[in-house]
Amino acid sequence: MVAAPKRTGPLKVALAGAGMISWFHLTAWRNLGARARLVAVCDPDPDKAKKRADEFSIPKLYRDAGTMLAVEAIDALDVASPRETHAAWVEAAAARGIDVLCQKPMTPTLAESEALVRRVGDKSRLMVHENWRFRPWYRELKRWIDAGELGDIILARMAMLTSGLLPDAEGRRASLIRQPFMQHEERLMIAEVLIHHIDVMRFLCGELRVVGARAQRTVSDVRGDSVAAIFMENGTGAAVEVVGTMAAAGYPPRNPDRLEIVGNKASAIFSDSELRLLGPKPRTQHYDNDRGYQASFDGVIAHFVDCLESGAPFETGPADNLETLRLVEHAYWAAGLHRLRGNA
Repeated sequence: MVAAPKRTGPLKVALAGAGMISWFHLTAWRNLGARARLVAVCDPDPDKAKKRADEFSIPKLYRDAGTMLAVEAIDALDVASPRETHAAWVEAAAARGIDVLCQKPMTPTLAESEALVRRVGDKSRLMVHENWRFRPWYRELKRWIDAGELGDIILARMAMLTSGLLPDAEGRRASLIRQPFMQHEERLMIAEVLIHHIDVMRFLCGELRVVGARAQRTVSDVRGDSVAAIFMENGTGAAVEVVGTMAAAGYPPRNPDRLEIVGNKASAIFSDSELRLLGPKPRTQHYDNDRGYQASFDGVIAHFVDCLESGAPFETGPADNLETLRLVEHAYWAAGLHRLRGNA
């Protein structure tokens, strides 16, 4: 059912969480111009909140969620806080009829996410911030697929290989500098990183099911899985593979994805920031990876606001995102790591 628009005029927005990823959220909100106005930021660390408030001219700072939601008259809440806090933020906003954009994953496990969606119900609108599929090259590839340029998909594979968990010459580990929580996260490679790639494959190839998976912990002082391979198939039986590691010696600490999709009419490759169509009508499109990264945040947030204004359904609403989370859970089961976080 299409929801009726609730408001007109600039969207009054508050941000929950002022960590590393919040900069990209706030830049995307700023890029919307007059369509939205940032009114408050909340983080238990006042220094982090102040830094973001100063950078983006946000007038109000809070350390406590309840106080901010009680004091501020906001239309939407952008949740960019740690995953363990997502459910509390979403429920508190929904209880006040505030629409929510929540960073992935909705909660640490599928069961918790399913329960959260039931509790929120129709109290407010909820969208999951699953931004990878909003990267410009994947949007363009989706247009090629929908136009029938590849024909029927018969094989797809996607890889993310980096050395981010390995020390460089100075002993620094890029992934842990950027996101320190990764060192202690029990469910890491699949649930934190490859969840994006799984969602992209759903977006491009259609609904999927897991037919097998392997995952290992290969970095001694990193708690979670650091390498994984997930084998899936779509509704027509096409093989779909997602593999990744952040412990690939010799690779860059951050490295663009590599994606190959084979159809019965043509094939497509994304590699080294270049999207190519191979076949009877070849073409090549070049992208800037850093700009594309920010563009994915811009795309998510613009879509969220578009749908609030029009009443249209979210592309990554709760029902859609639960399908991605199911694949994550099934991958851990297939890999024999399902007992992590008490999912036995």
